[in-house]
Amino acid sequence: MITPKKRRAFGTKIANFQAIQHKIAEMYQKVETSRLLTWKAAWEADNAMDPTISASIAKFYSTETALEVANEALQIFGGYGYTKMFPIEKLLRDARLFRIYEGTSEIQRYIVSGYAMNVYQPIMPPLEELPIHRELDPAELKGDPGKSAWRCRICGYVHYDDEAPTECPYCFFPQSAFVEI
Repeated sequence: MITPKKRRAFGTKIANFQAIQHKIAEMYQKVETSRLLTWKAAWEADNAMDPTISASIAKFYSTETALEVANEALQIFGGYGYTKMFPIEKLLRDARLFRIYEGTSEIQRYIVSGYAMNVYQPIMPPLEELPIHRELDPAELKGDPGKSAWRCRICGYVHYDDEAPTECPYCFFPQSAFVEI
């Protein structure tokens, strides 16, 4: 059986090519991420938590991953991967079916987006509510009429002046991105 470790191109094993190594690393990373997402959903179900969102994320991420990984494997195997001599062509057909079977990926995205837009509450406070750990504390500026502290809501940059700058020097967002703190 010809595998990426044995298949040769340009006089060397294709496993020695960095592009192939990167593909395999990304394939492995996606499979492991899918596995962890599935375990998280199962853990939530085992602990009497609502696993709906985790299961939806695991379902659509894993099915998309299966299709991508099978497609990349076919690419690595070249023409051999497309033949019935190797299981890759069957895996690719099966992976395509998983996107449709038991709740399409589109339905799973609909479930997750509904949660993200209507139910999800972030754990972290908004950036402008975080304390400043910079040169001046805004509490010290209260008596100084010429200076105020302005924080960019995008990157967190703090500007000390009577008004916000016209543009953030770090993320280049306009003055409207600043809030007085």
